[in-house]
Amino acid sequence: MRVLLLHNYYQQAGGEDAIFEQEAELLRQNGVTVETLIFTNDSFNGSWASNLQSAMMAFYNADSARRLEEAIDRFRPDVLHIHNLFYTASPSVILAARQRGIPVVMTLHNYRLVCANGLLMRSGQTPCEDCLTSAIPLAGIRHGCFRDSAAQSAHLTLLTSVHRLHNTWRQVNRFIVLTDFARQTFMRSSLRLNAHQITVKPNGVPELGFSPMSNRGNHYLFVGRLSEEKGVRVLLDAARQQPFPLHIIGDGPLADLVREAVQTLSHVQYLGPQPRPVVAKAMQECRALVVPSTWYEGLPTVILEGYSTGTPVICSDQKNLNQIVEHNKTGILFRTGNAQDLVRTLTQSLDLSEVAKGGYQKYLANYTPERSLQGLQQIYQEVVAGQHAPTTEAHA
Repeated sequence: MRVLLLHNYYQQAGGEDAIFEQEAELLRQNGVTVETLIFTNDSFNGSWASNLQSAMMAFYNADSARRLEEAIDRFRPDVLHIHNLFYTASPSVILAARQRGIPVVMTLHNYRLVCANGLLMRSGQTPCEDCLTSAIPLAGIRHGCFRDSAAQSAHLTLLTSVHRLHNTWRQVNRFIVLTDFARQTFMRSSLRLNAHQITVKPNGVPELGFSPMSNRGNHYLFVGRLSEEKGVRVLLDAARQQPFPLHIIGDGPLADLVREAVQTLSHVQYLGPQPRPVVAKAMQECRALVVPSTWYEGLPTVILEGYSTGTPVICSDQKNLNQIVEHNKTGILFRTGNAQDLVRTLTQSLDLSEVAKGGYQKYLANYTPERSLQGLQQIYQEVVAGQHAPTTEAHA
């Protein structure tokens, strides 16, 4: 099997980049012949002229299509797997691959095809599905959901809508989503995908080392981006209500808010961003991992890593998250956005040993690199064999 992996890096590194790199290495380590085709958004340098030119190319970038055609001619892949094509790669790479007869697999790491900011949320409303089923999704433009800009939101909405009307997205042989919730959400969206076009294949993460409850301290741990959708304000409000020991690892737009809170909350420690080995050790030593996200999330790597270390997970009961974390089986759920309920959950007398074991067993069953590899190989084999070729006919 020869797999061409395509990825467009954003200007700020994120989880999609890590998964792309991990899956490339996983395939190589297991005998798959892999080549990568990389794009960046460096041309968006902030100037009016360059941004205008880049915005136009985002609809159809002939240079990107040509680079893909050259890679196909040189490498002769059996399948093209796209992780991200926004914005420099552009949807032109899908059309170019299909014209060359190469089956296309695309991982949907977020909801970008149906939501301007990709998160199904907006300021003051989390979650938000106003644009999910709209043929002409104007709400995202009206609310400036992408970068708080009506103009940039309009550009992105027009981009995805034009290619929806042109049936570009329906030229993808198989979309990969990370959870069944995401699959059901896309199935009822304006994309009108056929049921056979979308498959659930969770990410896998390396095991970081199981640590029993007897080896752990009494403090709780938050690891992640310090932003609104991650529930940072909810976490800090809970910490103000009750002095439970808390360590916070991460960075983001609310970092200053965390630094300010730490000045008056002696039981909270802010450790800033930390390398992976430090994060792994922190998970192995904490009483539980707190995930207070207020949006749907995708498949948070931090939860999977927590499971792999036997770390109990205390998580908001938001849709999708309540499928990843099963209450009293693989973790403990509290009411989304409710700081008081989070305090109640953290301060009640809990024996977390059983949910820690349940989370670890769920990791072994679903989220190991080996399971991820099996899922990828099956999808590749199916599309190469011509099963469920794409069609422009809408599903019933």
